[in-house]
Formats: sequence, structure tokens, C-alpha cells
Amino acid sequence: MNEKIKKITEKVKVIFKQITFYVVIAVTCIASFFIGRYYDKITKKNQKPVIKIETIKKGDVNLAIDQTNNLIIIDNKTGNYTIYENSVGKTIFSLYAKNVWSQHNNVKNENP
Repeated sequence: MNEKIKKITEKVKVIFKQITFYVVIAVTCIASFFIGRYYDKITKKNQKPVIKIETIKKGDVNLAIDQTNNLIIIDNKTGNYTIYENSVGKTIFSLYAKNVWSQHNNVKNENP
């Protein structure tokens, strides 16, 4: 009878070791998943958005101002357009007009 109890206890010990091994692996996998998930969320909160600046040639776009003074920039190749608020349109138009006007005045002044 003692031999049967010893055999049973040995089998239980082996089974218990295997179960604990798989439980440790499962807990490690689950913990790693949640750590990775929260790490990703935490690091994304602190990232600053990347500002992308594109240079565009004058011949690639057309500028227009609609009846409400909104600036419209039209891409000649694709036909896509971007609409900006009227304050942006007024500012860019006044800068462009000053640039054109100063070039025009310089030409007149150089040839009296």
C-alpha cells in the first residue's frame, strides 16, 4: 500500500511540475503582451507629430481666391485642391502683391 502511495505521489509531483511549467510560460506570455501594449500607448503619447514641408514650383500649382476670400491652391498635375481660410488667403495675396509690386517698381526705377 505504501508503494502505491509513493508511486501516486511521484506521478502527482511530475504532473504538478509540468503544470507549473506551463502556467509560468502562460503568465509570462500574457504579461509580455500587456507590457508591450501599454508601452506602445505610453510612447505614442509623448511623440511629437512630424512636420512635413514640401517645396512646390510656381508652375506646378495655380492660386485662386474665391468670393469669400478663401485661398485655393490647385495642383496642375492631379487637379487636387486645398482650401485655406480667408485670413490665410489675404495674407498670402498681400505678400504676393507686395512682391510683384516691388519687382514692378524696381523695373521702372532702373530704366528712367
